[in-house]
Formats: sequence, structure tokens, C-alpha cells
Amino acid sequence: MSVDVMPCSRGHTGTRIVRDGIQRMGGREKQRWRCISPEGVHHRFLGPLSRTRTVDGTCEECENHLHAHQGPQAPAEFEYLVKEIASALVDLGRGSTYTDAAKRVRAQANYGKTAKYREVINGQTVAEWMADFVPVVSQRWRPTEWPAVLVLDSISFRWTDHSTTPKSNLMLYSILAAYGYDKDGKNGRLWKLEATPSGDAASWAEFLGSLPGKPESIVCDQDKAISGGIEKHWGQWAAVNLVHHCEYHLSARGTSRMNSDKLDREDPARQLFHGALRSRERWDAFETEVRGRPELLNSNNWLDLNAIKLRVQTFTRENIPPVYSNSAVEQPLRDFRSALESRVYSFRNRGRLNNLLELMRLSYQKVDRVGGYSTDIRGYLEAHNGRPKRSYREAYDPQFDRAGTQQFNSLWGVSAQIAIREAQIRKKGST
Repeated sequence: MSVDVMPCSRGHTGTRIVRDGIQRMGGREKQRWRCISPEGVHHRFLGPLSRTRTVDGTCEECENHLHAHQGPQAPAEFEYLVKEIASALVDLGRGSTYTDAAKRVRAQANYGKTAKYREVINGQTVAEWMADFVPVVSQRWRPTEWPAVLVLDSISFRWTDHSTTPKSNLMLYSILAAYGYDKDGKNGRLWKLEATPSGDAASWAEFLGSLPGKPESIVCDQDKAISGGIEKHWGQWAAVNLVHHCEYHLSARGTSRMNSDKLDREDPARQLFHGALRSRERWDAFETEVRGRPELLNSNNWLDLNAIKLRVQTFTRENIPPVYSNSAVEQPLRDFRSALESRVYSFRNRGRLNNLLELMRLSYQKVDRVGGYSTDIRGYLEAHNGRPKRSYREAYDPQFDRAGTQQFNSLWGVSAQIAIREAQIRKKGST
């Protein structure tokens, strides 16, 4: 059998396989094959991954000449090429909307098409690909346990009801983020992202429970939800002894309190505060100076809140990995907010947004290659004989229950959804 001949899709052996014309249904011409038994019985098939007919007769990558039946591969039951699916996933991870990504691959698919051209009106097809193929392309890059050093932070998106007095400002959803380093504070990378209706302690506990292992150090700001999640998942000892509060934020807040006390630049308290977060000796000197000046109300109030923790933190600082700030995770979160904020209300399905966040994580790690995604998708399709179970419907949120009552979506906070419905009813009643 020639290496160019497609193996029988039914696994028949001892048969003869020949080309059997062109399959034109589905919009793209694909090479069809015939499997013939020694008795002359035959069946036609396309194969798990069908070769499309070449349009220009030349490979786009290497510019070598191709025979007509050696075109790019497409799943047997898909119109789009494997590389077009991969390209759409890359575009999504880099900030394209579903509709923009769909229009781009539609334009590519229309080139050389024999059937009637189709227009793109939404990104539904691309959204379905996410459910089917994001777990496939992310598998090789997906962490399997928590790192030695874990840096945590989050962003939230909110909804404001301007029709109430006072205005209601409610949580829509949060994105929890983890950045990881090895035990010497090197090889940092964005570890995990997850959307959740609430950024509370329970959400953080669920997030931390999604991977095995326990870090040696956890760096975060003074977010009570993060500390509560750590305590819920790893216990009170971890919340007290593993957490190192971000020194940048501590410094900014301490400086702000001294500004409120109208301290000039040369004030001894300001001078002692430089380096106070890096050494127990220097911290003690700063604390002694401020405590000896009760007129510094704001600075003393700040010490009341932080002194006990920072006495321990400055003492143990030299024994933890050299990561003392959560700035590494703040920058990607700022980028993601910028990419998502203009369409914040269009995201309502938690599973779908989490798939998008995984693509964005891969893009931030600079591992989002069309070629690499194509290889992973191709291997997955071949392992499932070209017809894997389509999983996109499993991610759908039911719109109504059996009684016909409208259901909540899986992403937004329940309080916000109720308030939004009530606001819509009030607005409808006033018109």
C-alpha cells in the first residue's frame, strides 16, 4: 500500500484501497477512498482526517508542489481545516472576539470553495470549538500540582444599578489568578486562571483545591478572601506561617498613612520605614519610633492592624524563597481586564469563559502556536477515529427549568442577576 493511501476507517485488513473520486458535500472538496475486499465487496470512506483538494497546488508552508489529493487535513465531519481551528483558538487567546475569530476562519474557508459562500453572523462555531479542543491544546502545558512559591491575586467585574438610591454596586464575577515559581524564586510563569461568581473565601478554597500539593511560600496582598481560602483549604497554620504579604502594597499603605500624618520627607519615621519590611531589626526601630509619637494617629492605627504580622514576616523573610511581591501576577491581570472589559456583560457561561482564560494563559506564556495546536488537535482526532464526542453542548446553561422558570446563568453572582432582572422589570414597567 502506498504511504499516500488512507488506511481503512473500519480497520479492514487484506483489502485494496483506491481513490474513489471527490466528496463535495460540506463545502470543501475532500478526497474519497474505496476499500475493496478480495471478494469484491466495497465501501467508501473519508478517513478520520480527510485530505482536502489543493487549491493552488502548492504547500503554503514549504512552497513545494502538491498533488491534488494532498491538500490540508480536515476532520471528516468538519468543513474547516485543522489548522483553521487551531488558528481561531490562537486568535481568541490573543484577544479576538468569538465573532472576529469566526469571520477570519470563514474568509479562509471561503477561498477556493465550491459550494455557496456563507456569511458569519456570530461566533457560535468558534465557541463550540473551544469546548471541544481547548482541553486538547492545553493539556501539555497544564500544571499538575502547585509550585513551591505561589503568588495569588484576582480582579472583579461589577454591575452598577443607577436606578436605585443609593446606587447598587454588585459583583458580577471574579477572575482568580495564580503565578508560580520554583523554590529558588526562578522560572516564574502564570499557573492558573479561573472565573467564579464570587471572589470570596469559599471560591479561593475551591480554586486552591483544584490542584494537589502545598507551596512552601504564598505571596498575596492583604485580601481577607485569599487568606480565608488558604485557611479553609490548607488550615490555619498555613494561613499564618506560609503567607507573605506583598511588600509593595504594605509599603504603599504605610507611606499613605504617614502622608496623612503630614510627615515631611526627612522625618525619622520615614527614614526608618525604608527597609523596615526587609529586616526585623529595622522593623523594630520603625515601630519604636512611631509608637513613641502618639500624635501620629494614622501611622499608629496602621501599626495596630499590621504590627503583629509584620514582626513575624520580617523575622522569617530570610528563610523563604526570594519572592516578596505579587506584581508578577498583577500585570497579566491588568492585560486580561483590558481585553475583557469592553464585553464584560457578554460572558455568562462559566465553563466557556474558563476555556477562554486558558487560551489567554497560553498566549501569555507565548506557547500559542498554530502549528503546535494543529499537532495536538490532529493527534486527538486520530485517536478518536476522526469523530470524537462533541462536548460543547454539555457547557450550555439551561435557560428554563422543567416548570418554565428562567434559570440563572453559571457565571454571574446570584445577587447581581436578581438585581438586574428587577431593574429590567422596573424599566419595562415605566415605558
